[in-house]
Amino acid sequence: MRPDRMMWGAGLILAGAVLTGLLLNRVTGLTTLSWAVALAIAVAACAGGVLVGRGRGAARTSAAPVADGCADAVKPAPVRRIGFHFSPVTTGFLLLAAVLAGGAVWLANASAGWQHSPGFAQLWLTPATDTTSTLGVRDNFPGQQTFRLVLRGNGGQVLGAWDLSLAEGEAWQRTVARPAGSTLTATLGLRGQALRVTS
Repeated sequence: MRPDRMMWGAGLILAGAVLTGLLLNRVTGLTTLSWAVALAIAVAACAGGVLVGRGRGAARTSAAPVADGCADAVKPAPVRRIGFHFSPVTTGFLLLAAVLAGGAVWLANASAGWQHSPGFAQLWLTPATDTTSTLGVRDNFPGQQTFRLVLRGNGGQVLGAWDLSLAEGEAWQRTVARPAGSTLTATLGLRGQALRVTS
């Protein structure tokens, strides 16, 4: 097999895999079943192409009929075997492809560590008993953050307020009184935004 054909074949396989993934993502989504069906269709198409190519090649190379008197005079022609050698152009393309593939792998691994989550905060207010509730805050923002937590009852009456300074991964929790038949509302303020829960 010629080296240039090997290079083109490998490139077509990679391009086909990328295009198949894009098509499946748009049509059915990237699932195990969709990939299995796509690979089965690709294998069947390749097998059919190989069979058709071999059939045409056999038809072209079939020997022409030879007269009986000349059959002994016909001798097979020597076939020159071409060694498996890379041309300078093919070698350059292969090296360029290897460099690009290595650079792509390195960039994928490096960029995975560059992605930073913006972070988030959690606020909960859950009934604990008939007269108490559990109020809590968890900080998942990077670094140290300051929160303003306000607890209100019916009619917007302020029942408690706290200024919380939490690091990433830290949580604050407290049991608060909840009068019978009343509704509590907790508001957590940070960076001009507010979270609100009612229980």
